[in-house]
Amino acid sequence: MDNQKKTDKEKSFVMKVLDVLGDITERDFLSVEFILSHIKTIMFAVLLIIVLISNRYKCQQQTRDIVRLKDELKDVKYESVTRSSELIGISRPSQVKILIEKQGIDIIEADKPAYVLND
Repeated sequence: MDNQKKTDKEKSFVMKVLDVLGDITERDFLSVEFILSHIKTIMFAVLLIIVLISNRYKCQQQTRDIVRLKDELKDVKYESVTRSSELIGISRPSQVKILIEKQGIDIIEADKPAYVLND
């Protein structure tokens, strides 16, 4: 019974589409009578076109934003790597020693290595 209802609905939809196509071929589809008799369908089509255009525009904007953010992320990553390498270079013991001497700080390097005191 349920399948019968579906097929009836499908047939009625197909018949409506064929009726509209028949109306288009039988008479001028820009006539006032045609437009008034199919105003709901025309309005739905116009609304659908507007929604599709706005959706495409929004998707293009989001795609541009994604590309811009990926580029920005890449730049930030490169800057992070650069800063990290600078920090590693500055924190080398030889560089620290040179910096201390330049600053004029009176610190002497330990001759003996550090050791741990046990209980």
